[in-house]
Order: sequence, then structure tokens, then C-alpha cells
Amino acid sequence: MSGTAVRPARGMRWLRSSHVRFIGLILLLEILFGAALLLSVTQLVRADLDVADSAIATQGRDTLLAIGRDEGDGALQRAITERASGEKDAVVLLADQDGKRIAGNLSVWPPNVGIGTHWLKIDLYRIGDNQPAPFGIAAAQLPDGRRLLVGQRTDDSDQIRRTVEDALFTALLMALPLALVGAWLVVHIIDRRIAHIAAAAAGVGAGDIDRRVPLDGSGDSFDVLGGAINTMLDRIGGLLLELRTVTNSIAHDLRSPLTRMRARIDRAMETEEPEALRGAIDGISREADELLAMLGTALEISRMEAGIGRDRFARTDLGAMLADIGELYEPLVDEQGRKLIVSIETPASLPVHRELLGQALSNLIDNALKYGAGGMTLYLAKENGQALIGLADEGPGIPVERETEALRRFGRLDSSRGIAGAGLGLSLVAAVARMHGGVLRFGRRDDLFAVEILLPVTG
Repeated sequence: MSGTAVRPARGMRWLRSSHVRFIGLILLLEILFGAALLLSVTQLVRADLDVADSAIATQGRDTLLAIGRDEGDGALQRAITERASGEKDAVVLLADQDGKRIAGNLSVWPPNVGIGTHWLKIDLYRIGDNQPAPFGIAAAQLPDGRRLLVGQRTDDSDQIRRTVEDALFTALLMALPLALVGAWLVVHIIDRRIAHIAAAAAGVGAGDIDRRVPLDGSGDSFDVLGGAINTMLDRIGGLLLELRTVTNSIAHDLRSPLTRMRARIDRAMETEEPEALRGAIDGISREADELLAMLGTALEISRMEAGIGRDRFARTDLGAMLADIGELYEPLVDEQGRKLIVSIETPASLPVHRELLGQALSNLIDNALKYGAGGMTLYLAKENGQALIGLADEGPGIPVERETEALRRFGRLDSSRGIAGAGLGLSLVAAVARMHGGVLRFGRRDDLFAVEILLPVTG
């Protein structure tokens, strides 16, 4: 039972294939388009031929009416007799009020033809014919009540119509295999493009993180998709590299405080003096606080990169905010014999996360106090329509070739390893800038080393 149930499902699996559906869709569209084209062209041809046949019948009727009006009844009957005998494709009848034949090549007035028929296509038996023939006729009633019917055979126009229809139908039949071949070629091309994407994905899945989707530069949808995937893979590669760096840095930076904490614990366990025990516990507490602060900062950076906290944005006067931070740090800066100047070149008010932006600016000042030199300037300006917040000092700054390293989490430069810190200050500042849609950059400003945050100005 189960085997017989599975086999039909597998046998019909090809019906669910996107290839079959795509080819079927193209064939269906080809049939619909061809049928619509066939119908529209035949209707146009039929309409044009009908107009021509109607013109012939109407002109013949009007000519005979004019002869009867201008030359009299005898001339009309002679003209009808000449047309009936001289034109093999013509049909003409002059009948009395009851439809009985007076002159012409029809024995009686057709019962399905109205007296005032402008134009009608009908099969008629002429006198002497063995079978009916198609005619396009026009009729009229004379002033004395008699009836006049004039027409012309439509064999030629019918043949033209059939020829056009047959030609279009044949073209439609010939187009179907061409459409099938075209659909297969399109599917083949799509398969090749998708195969490159699938191969890149399989390579990355197998561990080749540097594998990328080849682009042909056409800018089509597949090229856009491939570029987006490559961008995603670049981001993933960067995150993996950052993860390895963070892992190595954590192992390096946490070893020292953990070692010191273990040593303090060992000393505390060996001593019985209250003062020594209290000192050891205080040291352990400071080491624990340092570790918690380090991990808390790393967690805060991750939360910002995930976009958590955007709901707390509020419009803030950046100039007043910088003035408050400068006033807060002024005693600490004076204590080190240095000077902090707050410069508001262009006022700006933006929706920001005040606490996180304030923490980022505090980190910049702390870094300048640790690693910089001379006076410091905390400034607000505008550049290319963006708000520019920066801190400049007279220190040597960060070498250009090491700027990327300085922005990585735990990415402390070797020369600064002897100074307390976890290497997360600039990483947090960069995360805050990205959270606000901005960027962090390094540069020189009036021969001073500057760390600047560019923020977009929104309405």
C-alpha cells in the first residue's frame, strides 16, 4: 500500500518543478497572445472586407435608383436586365410590393431580407444556379412601393479571409515549438545564473568564507542579487574576523584581571589579619567591577548594533549637551593641568539617544586624557549638511594604518597595553554613530588629531 502510494507522488513530482511551470507559463502566454492576435487580425480583415463588399452593393443599388429616378422605369428595368445577364457575380432583383419578381436574376424576394436593408451578407439561389452562393446585398424601396435588391458575390473576400486566418493559425502552430525552445533557453540561462549563486552558497557553507558570487556587470536582477549576497558575505566575513579578534582579545585582556583576582583570593585565604583580608577583598571587588564594566560595555555595543534603543531618541540641543559635558569634565581636565574648550560653530538640534551619545563623547574625552596631550577642543559644526561632533587634542593620535584596528572591540594598540582599559571605548563610539545613521572618522583639524562623529540632519 505504502509503495504504491509513494510512486505516483514521485512520478508527479516533475509537475511541481519550477522549470515545468515556467515553460508552461510561457507556452500559455504564447497561446493567449497568438489567439488574441489571430482574433484581432481576422476581425480587422473581416471588417475591411465587409466595408469593401458593402460599398460595392450600396454603390450598385444607388446607381440603379438614380437611373430609375432620372430616366424612368423602363431604363431601370433595362439596367437591371443588363446587370443580371452581364455580370456573373452580381445579384439584382426588382420586385413588387408583395415581393414577386419584376426583373432580375432572383425568382422571389428573400424572406429574411428587410425592405430597407443597408447591407447584409446572405446565401442566395440565383435563377439557373444549382447551389447557393454568398452575396453581400443592399436593398431599398422605391417611391411606388416596389422593392430593389442589389448585391455582389463575396467569394473572393471570403477566400482572402480564410487565407489570412489559415496563415495566422499556421504561424501560431509554428510559434509554439519556437516558444518551447525559447522557454527552455531562458530556463537554461536562469539555471546557470542561479548555479553560480548556489555554488557560492555551498562553498561558504563548506567553510570557504572568501567565496563570492561572480558578477557580469550587466546590472540585471541576478547581478543585483549577487551583489547583495556578496555584500552580506563581506559583512559575515567581517563579523567572523571581529569575532575571532574579540575572542583572542578577551582571552588576552581578561587573563590579567582574572590572574590578579586569583592571586588576591589566594592571599586572602592565607592571611588571618583583618586589615590584610579587608584589603584583599577590596582588590577583588575592584577587579570584579572592572570585569563587569568591560562585559557591560561589550553588551551595550552589541545592543546598539542590533538597533535596540532607537525608541528612546528625543530631539536634543547638541550645543547645550556639549556644554554640559564640558562643564562636567572641567575639574578632571584641570586636575591634569590641561584645558578643555567647547566650541559651538553651528548650533544643531537632532533626535538622538542622549544617554548613549553622552557616553560616547565621555569616552572620547577619557581617551584624550589617557592617550592624548595638551589642550582639547570639543566642537560642534556642520559639514555637507551633516552635524559634526568632534574632539581634537595635541596628541600624536592614531596612525592611519592602525585606525581599523583601533575601532575593533578589544582592539587596543600595543603601545597602550600598559594603561588600564579594555579597548572598547572607540568601539562604543563607532556603534553609537552607526545607531544614529552616522559614521566615526579620524582626521587632522588645525594640526590637531581629531576623532569626529558625523550625524545626518533629519527633519
